[in-house]
Amino acid sequence: MVRIRASAAAAGLLGLAACRSVNSGPDYDRAVDEISSVTGAESVFHPDTAPAAIEQRVGDLLQDGLGLSEAVELGLLNNPALQASFRDVGMAHADRVQASLLTNPSLTAALRFPISGDASEFEGGLFGSLLDIWQVPERERIADHALQHRVFELAHRAALLASDIRVAYVETTSSDRLLEIAKENRESAKHLFELAEARLAAAAGTTIDANLARLELLETEVALLDAELAAGEARRRLLALLGLGPQDGRPRLVEALDERPLPLLPRGELEALALARRLDVRAAQEAVHQATAEAERQRGLLLRNVDVGVAAEKAGDWSLGPGVHIELPIFDQNQAQVAKALEALSQREMVLVATRLAATQEVTSALACAEASWDALAIYREDILTRSAETLAQARQSYQLGKTTILPALEAQRQLLAARSAYARRLLQAATALSDLERATGTPREHLLKKRMKEGGL
Repeated sequence: MVRIRASAAAAGLLGLAACRSVNSGPDYDRAVDEISSVTGAESVFHPDTAPAAIEQRVGDLLQDGLGLSEAVELGLLNNPALQASFRDVGMAHADRVQASLLTNPSLTAALRFPISGDASEFEGGLFGSLLDIWQVPERERIADHALQHRVFELAHRAALLASDIRVAYVETTSSDRLLEIAKENRESAKHLFELAEARLAAAAGTTIDANLARLELLETEVALLDAELAAGEARRRLLALLGLGPQDGRPRLVEALDERPLPLLPRGELEALALARRLDVRAAQEAVHQATAEAERQRGLLLRNVDVGVAAEKAGDWSLGPGVHIELPIFDQNQAQVAKALEALSQREMVLVATRLAATQEVTSALACAEASWDALAIYREDILTRSAETLAQARQSYQLGKTTILPALEAQRQLLAARSAYARRLLQAATALSDLERATGTPREHLLKKRMKEGGL
């Protein structure tokens, strides 16, 4: 007896399905385009780019010093963690290809030897799933959403990396500035100490004044050591984000921090940009679409196994006719998987709501911080620093002429040193808030400012 069953539909499509290849290049291109859009970087790492070309571009960026935008581009090209994240897109593309493939047909064969000694019998079967014809498009749709979700997640990681690089860049430049301030403070304390020593030598001052001036000088020297350590740590953090090591030297940072308020968009427009452009919001939206498609697919899986084909049997004469094999949904009607898919959909809808809310809150916080920092900078620049310098000059002159003790001069000096350091920290806070605003809106500062300048005719 010979028995053969085959799925006619699956057999007809088998040749086409077997020809599918795995090529992640176009998905990598989409990810690079998304990253360039939200970061403003001209060059971004691409897994298909030759390593020599990347090394050449990295060398070009480092050649004449790094501006802020160049540092972002360098990190997006050279950061190894980001390079590794690109492979998530490649794996999602492989899942997309897998979703488009038909289930492999199964072949069974058996050879039997009757005990009575009659002729041996052979049975065989070839089975394929009819439901694949309807299920493959649904699987592809779900895999498409999952792939797009991965692209958005990758681009979001890149946007966060760009934001971290901007913050590390301004922290490094700010730390360098604080280091220069610490050197100026030491020189100022040294000048006052030399003045106290000269007055003591001329019998016009006291040992107490000289000792107080020396203590102040020693404190500024300790502060200088701390500033040198902080500057080194900030630079090392920046190098790590850029994918550089100690062997790569110290790239020169050439862009100064903005000391004047920048023309930012109103809060409402910034929030609208965040909801439209932020990649975590778009990824959460794509996750909802994926969960919706999966819930619809699960609802359609009441029948999960339908095999059709032809059956042939030889029992004396050959007989041939259609055959069907159906799994009857009596006990398992896929109700559990439908419920699970609906729970997942509800969960992802709530995640989307939370993500959108967090985006608007981050915009509000970053904008408030930037505006407050710029207001404080104006007060320091236009009043506190000027008055502190004038007060110190007057106190030194009074002390030099013997009109006062050294205490007013020391107090005035401390006030000026504190004002200089506070101004530098406020400058860092404003620059960091601007970087946070870029991340919160998913928009490079060049685009934000360019848009506002065009509106204002600047």
